[in-house]
Amino acid sequence: MASQLTTFLNAFALVYLTVFATLNLWFAILSYRRIKRLLRSEHLRPARGDRDRPFLPRVTLLVPAYNEEVTIAESVRSLLRLSYPSFEIVICNDGSRDRTLEVLRREFHLVRTDVEYHDHLATAPIRGFYESRAPRPEGLERLLVIDKQNGGKADALNAAINAARGDYVVSMDADSVLSPDALLAATRPIIEDPGVAAVGVQVGLSNGSVVEEGRVVDIRLPRSLIARFQIVEYMRSFAKGRMAHAELGSLLVLSGVFALLKRDLVVAIGGFLTRHMRARIGLEYCGPNAHTVCEDMEIVVRLHRYLLEKAIPGKVTLLPFPIAWTEAPESYRDLGKQRARWYRGLWEVLSFHRAMLFRPRFRQVGMFSLPYQVAFELLAPLLELLGYLGLIGYVASRTAALLDTVVLVGYAAAIHLCLSSLSVLLCVFSEQGSRARVDRVALFPYNRLSDVAILIGTGFLSFFGYRQWLLLWQLRGLWDFLRGKQGWDKFARRGFATRT
Repeated sequence: MASQLTTFLNAFALVYLTVFATLNLWFAILSYRRIKRLLRSEHLRPARGDRDRPFLPRVTLLVPAYNEEVTIAESVRSLLRLSYPSFEIVICNDGSRDRTLEVLRREFHLVRTDVEYHDHLATAPIRGFYESRAPRPEGLERLLVIDKQNGGKADALNAAINAARGDYVVSMDADSVLSPDALLAATRPIIEDPGVAAVGVQVGLSNGSVVEEGRVVDIRLPRSLIARFQIVEYMRSFAKGRMAHAELGSLLVLSGVFALLKRDLVVAIGGFLTRHMRARIGLEYCGPNAHTVCEDMEIVVRLHRYLLEKAIPGKVTLLPFPIAWTEAPESYRDLGKQRARWYRGLWEVLSFHRAMLFRPRFRQVGMFSLPYQVAFELLAPLLELLGYLGLIGYVASRTAALLDTVVLVGYAAAIHLCLSSLSVLLCVFSEQGSRARVDRVALFPYNRLSDVAILIGTGFLSFFGYRQWLLLWQLRGLWDFLRGKQGWDKFARRGFATRT
């Protein structure tokens, strides 16, 4: 009986890994086609050339800030350098306990004021509004700061939406740094297809790179191995995974670092999920007093659900260009807390929207993307844990199944190396262009072969030790979900100004 169970488990693992590898190789092909097409378009007609294009939508940048005194000034300066004809910046100080508000008041000459504030989305109490009286760059209509009691990132975003005037809003982090043409690039899909409801971008990690005056001026690999591990992870997640789902029309996640959303749709579905939710759609889908630490994924899934249920045309798309940059944690404990939070959030989101699973009315989202998340994101850590426990058991009992299990582990490592390498190559692949313009366009301009080799080697090394470390923290995230934990576990930032 034991031998039959062992044979079944090994066969299941083999089939599971093969299906995972096959799907992800297909994702890599889809992503390559999409990246090549978009790189060629950017090469022939760069987004910065759209600066004087008529009918560009007004955009509001939403900047939630909680204890961001180290990075907030540099981040806002990067926003002031954006090239766009009509935008505003709304910063929400979410009850910071440090000097975030004082830094903003000093650096940007804020004065207390009264503003038009529509209470569409319920939030924690507002304490006051401040507007910058400093000279504004061309295109910036206003720089507004909302001071409110602490309610979490989603609550701060909702408060900023209530004060927003833009047709589209950009959800972002206070520690994000944007490239000058970020808004021009992000709004291009909307101009080309008015049916686009949301646009995301690939996120770059600033660790190791040189950031000057709110701009990433020189992309370099970080010295620390932990930061390199995360660069490869981000490449796998964005360039291969999310890019393919965007091509299939089943993209579920737009990073909280930068996501462009149609404001009236965000208000219609109740805004970002918080305990203050009072919109009928939000309460119907998620229930009262619902909360998640993955508000960026939850709002996209809820948006899909709303559009498909109401038969409203709308697309969620993703650009491959790293026009938004953030700082990754460089301590293993901070990284672990971040991944535990992400995994806990995945359980929360999928539990809220489980009614969409395998429902034809939700098309590729309900029939493919959500089941993929359950099978290969939600359950994968638990299955991986069972595999390690089985390996330990086989070693202890010295059974004949040990060799089969070792072979399976080697197979999994080979798949991991293959997919990591493909993701790195997708990110450094360059579109050569025409004879008239021979400059190269790539997502990440790592021109040295040694950098590419380092990233591929890093992807391979991450399978041994790093992956198991993250697994332990994912299990911690599951435990936190089961006991109803709702904290954020924010990690400390080093600050962009020190990045060299």
